[in-house]
Amino acid sequence: MGRSKDTVLQIINNKKVNNNQYLSKKLNISIIFNDPVQYAQGPIYEGTGVDIDALDEAIDMSEYGVLDEVKSVERALAPLEHNTKIIPVALDINKLITELNENRPDIIFNLCESVDGDPTQEMNIAGLFELFKIPYTGSRAFTLGLALNKPLVKSILNQNGIPTAKHFVTHTSSFHLNGHKFPMIVKPSREDASIGITNESVVTNEAALRKRIEYVLDEHKQPALVEEYIEGREINVSVVGNEEPITFPISEIDFTGLPDDYPKIISYNSKWMYKTVEFENTKAVCPAQNLSDTEVKVIQDTAKKVYRLLGAADYARVDMRLKDGVPYVLELNPNPDIASDVPEDTGFTRSAKAHGWEYSYLIQQIIGYSLKRWGVN
Repeated sequence: MGRSKDTVLQIINNKKVNNNQYLSKKLNISIIFNDPVQYAQGPIYEGTGVDIDALDEAIDMSEYGVLDEVKSVERALAPLEHNTKIIPVALDINKLITELNENRPDIIFNLCESVDGDPTQEMNIAGLFELFKIPYTGSRAFTLGLALNKPLVKSILNQNGIPTAKHFVTHTSSFHLNGHKFPMIVKPSREDASIGITNESVVTNEAALRKRIEYVLDEHKQPALVEEYIEGREINVSVVGNEEPITFPISEIDFTGLPDDYPKIISYNSKWMYKTVEFENTKAVCPAQNLSDTEVKVIQDTAKKVYRLLGAADYARVDMRLKDGVPYVLELNPNPDIASDVPEDTGFTRSAKAHGWEYSYLIQQIIGYSLKRWGVN
């Protein structure tokens, strides 16, 4: 016999109370983030009063996200009257070390995704927090580093029976297909945020494949990850929690507005380059429509399995391609963008709201999960 609606709501409310006990006292919370103003190559218009809609060129929004996140999290915490401090991180890590020594917080809300624009340093900042034995939100250093190594993640998924696209990794433009079939997509093997992914990343013949591999090797100075391109629905699942992770409603990227000759992918342009064709025509829909109950269960179960397997904590997002009812995992995105109260929610916060969690409650829950995980009373 199924539980009544009232019973289910009571269980949910009880879990909310149990988690919120960790926020009953006033905390010293440091919001630590990578400050793009100190290292960005291009212009940062945030706070300058410039109307970016009046500019002729496309605007790279990749450096704006963390600034929006900081403001959003700070606003969400303000009504709780915690002692909140904003701490930017850039080239001089000694400043951060001094800050942590002199003003040790109860917990760090970790929004630091790079140092000087280098995402491979994200794990080292988290590792510094661990050396100081200061609790912090989100995945630990090991998982942050692991998630950035796409070939290793795919190997782990394969070994645990989780579907992912057939692939190979190459350090040279000389390759053997070994039965791999076109079309394929070529990516840098150690990047995030769709860096290095353009319309030319999807290739249909050996000449185009060789050219794209050379691009990755030359421009990104790392091996190329070559995957069989999955013609399917682009979906993602936001997950929160630790002992009993919760999946939010499934989100899908709608590519129907893209021109027919554009590949249906999340490229750098579609994610970050405001006023490009790709940016304007890749929209998220949440909840995703026309999924069977079986598909929803398989997708959500797969997301939770990946979340646990790769050691994610507090919150993360799992990206997939759905084909013939099978969710092929693309990657785990630990500590995804959680900006809100901007012209449009990020994918994660949109999914949270579809689940019934308003933004301030989401931020409180993330902190509560983290405090419990670190054993802070």
